[in-house]
Amino acid sequence: MPKKSRKVRVGKAATNGKKLPKRNASAVAKGAAYAVLAGRPSQQAVTAVFGKTGYALSWVARADRLGITPEELCDRFKADPSRVKKLWAELTVGKEKVADAK
Repeated sequence: MPKKSRKVRVGKAATNGKKLPKRNASAVAKGAAYAVLAGRPSQQAVTAVFGKTGYALSWVARADRLGITPEELCDRFKADPSRVKKLWAELTVGKEKVADAK
């Protein structure tokens, strides 16, 4: 008897079984879902990486500024927060240089 092929849902495989927020979900629901994907970081951990201004932003806004998807940002944050901190610092330094040039 031939084996049945398994269908893999791409959305679930990419997040290791964790649910992504629905498109029509509220901002609070999306933020909560992304926080779960990022490993439920504490306020201190998020502030340490993104600073006070970055802490006030949503996961979607932070990802937008870094030019990546929120899911990718959460995965990176969970795997290596120091790397995300470095990317965020480079982004803020770049903005300061542009502001000084004007």
